[in-house]
Amino acid sequence: MESHSSLQAELKRVKQELASHKIELHQTRGYLQCILQNSEDMIFATDVDGMLVSFSMGGGKALGYSWEDVAGMRVNDLAEDPVSFEQFMTTSSQDGSTVQLDLAFRHKEGGTVYCDVSMINLTNREGQRVGTVGVCRDITLWKKIQEDLVRIDRLAEIGRIAAGVAHEINNPLAVIGEASGWAGVVVGEAKGLSPEDRQELEKAAKEISHQTKRCRNITHQLLDFARDSAPAKTEFDVHDLLKQSISLLKPDLKHTPIEIDLKFMPEPLRISSDPRLLEQVFVNFITNAIYAVREKGKGRIEIRTAKTDSDVEITFKDNGIGIPAENQQKIFELFYSTKPPGKGTGLGLPICRNIVKKLGGIISFDSKPGVGTSFTVRIPVS
Repeated sequence: MESHSSLQAELKRVKQELASHKIELHQTRGYLQCILQNSEDMIFATDVDGMLVSFSMGGGKALGYSWEDVAGMRVNDLAEDPVSFEQFMTTSSQDGSTVQLDLAFRHKEGGTVYCDVSMINLTNREGQRVGTVGVCRDITLWKKIQEDLVRIDRLAEIGRIAAGVAHEINNPLAVIGEASGWAGVVVGEAKGLSPEDRQELEKAAKEISHQTKRCRNITHQLLDFARDSAPAKTEFDVHDLLKQSISLLKPDLKHTPIEIDLKFMPEPLRISSDPRLLEQVFVNFITNAIYAVREKGKGRIEIRTAKTDSDVEITFKDNGIGIPAENQQKIFELFYSTKPPGKGTGLGLPICRNIVKKLGGIISFDSKPGVGTSFTVRIPVS
């Protein structure tokens, strides 16, 4: 009888412990599920064969897959290079844990997602490996930023070199200018020349002098445009600045059947702003318009000015190829370009918007594919 009572008491104690373990197991599973649902990282677990047995919601956000999509898949099938990922898994299982940086996964929609991956062996109480746990941090955006910084640095270096070349060219141009002037004097005083020869030589000397001055003006414009200085507001005529911007782009317009139509207000359009920054904006919009019209074959660019009580409006309108509707929401994104590789950097419009915003203005646009595009810059008068 006493033995029976002891057995019942022991059985009751075991039931209580079992109930306690069940509660603890339930809580642990709840905590684990909460981690998998709320973590921004991609967390997965596999069995010893590499088959997925768990996949976090962070993984769904990163790769676009739901658990129903990946259930029963091998984890290496999610990688861009399944063979290399399989080798990584093998190394991890042998070493117990390992880390690999910048590993490429394949998004459900076809893109590439880069992750820093940490792999850890999952073992049971006997120390036997029963699977693998992987924690993947999405670094795609950071990787893009790094690549963009490299491109920005390269473009900045190109600008610095171009400015240096322009500065160096000024020295030989000065010598050529002086030589042409001296040659004109010599020709004028030379004896024994026929009137026709003297006229031809004087004309040649003047042409050399004229073209030398033209080259020096171009290099000075390039240096002024590339020179980095603190924003400084001054009063100037927007019409003069627009004409100067067009002059800077004469090489692009020289051999193209593009008509520039200036529809300026009759009176000067004076404002107080930063002419150096606005010139950069104007040059960019005119350059884009030239490209759009040239791609269509030939056409017209209209530059129109207007004024209200507090603002001035400068509109750049072309009858070029236009911007496709699906791209119009992206044109102000950094490094997004509708031009083919080597034709555009994707920096112009984002920088222009930033400049205009800094000067207290806004940019608006309207575009129809095959018809043309119109950009309007609105800047405060003061």
